[in-house]
Amino acid sequence: MAALKHHIDRLKEDLSREISWTITNRLNDPRIPGIVTVSDIKLSPDTRHATIYISIYGDEKDKKGALIALNHAAAFIQKCVASRISIRNFPKFTFKYDTSFEYSEHINSLLENIKDELE
Repeated sequence: MAALKHHIDRLKEDLSREISWTITNRLNDPRIPGIVTVSDIKLSPDTRHATIYISIYGDEKDKKGALIALNHAAAFIQKCVASRISIRNFPKFTFKYDTSFEYSEHINSLLENIKDELE
């Protein structure tokens, strides 16, 4: 069981690195800003589907446009990454926006407000 978890973790690291490289170096879509970070990857148990969570720097319009562009280019990204990583069942990519950064900033802001009120 531990070997399977190690294999999945290693695969997620490899996918994250190669997806980031492909987005940065192979995509020429103006809707995708210069700063796009792969923050997490969720793989299905059979590794046939991967949800890639991304963080995008910019306003809400830029984020929506970049997410649409990435999902539109998902097949191209899959092809590029598949040529660099060899696995039996290569996953189909779906991109989603990762809101954890904004959520953590919101929580920090609330904690700061509470701290200021207590002082």
